[in-house]
Amino acid sequence: MQPRERAICALELEEPDRVPMFELEFQYPEAVIGKKFVVSQEQDDWTKKVFQDFLKEAPITKQQQRFDVTEYNTLVLAETCMKMGYDVIRVTFVPDQIKAIRLLKKVAPDYLIAGSAGGTLGIPEGKNMASTVQYVFTKPAEFKRQMDAMIKASVENIKEQADAGVELVFDCTDYCLKEGPFYPLWVYRDLIFPYLKKLVDAAHSKGVFFVKHTDGNIWPIINDLVATGIDALHSVDPSAGMRLAEVKQRFCDKIAVCGNVDAATTMAYGTPLQVVEEAKQCIRDAAPGGGFFLTTSNCIYKGVPPTNAIILSETGQKYGRYPLKNF
Repeated sequence: MQPRERAICALELEEPDRVPMFELEFQYPEAVIGKKFVVSQEQDDWTKKVFQDFLKEAPITKQQQRFDVTEYNTLVLAETCMKMGYDVIRVTFVPDQIKAIRLLKKVAPDYLIAGSAGGTLGIPEGKNMASTVQYVFTKPAEFKRQMDAMIKASVENIKEQADAGVELVFDCTDYCLKEGPFYPLWVYRDLIFPYLKKLVDAAHSKGVFFVKHTDGNIWPIINDLVATGIDALHSVDPSAGMRLAEVKQRFCDKIAVCGNVDAATTMAYGTPLQVVEEAKQCIRDAAPGGGFFLTTSNCIYKGVPPTNAIILSETGQKYGRYPLKNF
């Protein structure tokens, strides 16, 4: 199977030729292909927002160089994902998302191209946490009006991405902490999931799959989350007590599951052998019957040794082939 076919097969809850793989982000392509993502000097707001953490030392281009950052970073991303054996390429680290999508459709036609959806209420950033929570609790009607406008814009953005060639969108808003939901359950019921469903419905209206990522212990909200119609769940956070096997058992007829080699511990501090063993256990727990993507529980960030990222991919290719064997 081609990567795109493999990914779609899993999203349709079937068994492809092998377990498909992807990562939400791959932050150090230089370790795989010898090329770094770059930052454009004239794009200050974008730079601050997207590259504030892990790309502080990225090469900075000058406007007079006439360097196309979107094109360059997109080609670096595509080459990295291909080298790693991923089946889905999610647009990241570019100032022009639509241009990147169109370029990926040309240079990676055999891969499932993914975009992003946003707009639902998640865990606020530290500096905005108190004010956001106060706003939600004291002015729910006003908050709803604001959310209506945000979701309307997000719906249009999803449609624009679909028209450019995206066949999958990720919503990466975190809903829960390790201890459980950040908000009271009524907030999810009244102020989050109705809006999430609008995003899901918008994607589906364009024939686009929808994958929801959230960290944390989501057991108290998982039934309502699945009921929004999402096609897959990422990352089934092991550090928060989420168990891949249980999620697969409970929802195998409704959603695909993506995960969940622990990005915070095993990927960052474990030995290659520990990565192999945890990846094999993920395959045992969730691959039977299809509807499974082997991924980390977050992404390949700067703290993950390149060896562990590579060994995870190699393990998936070796042990994730259908029909599955005992190992």
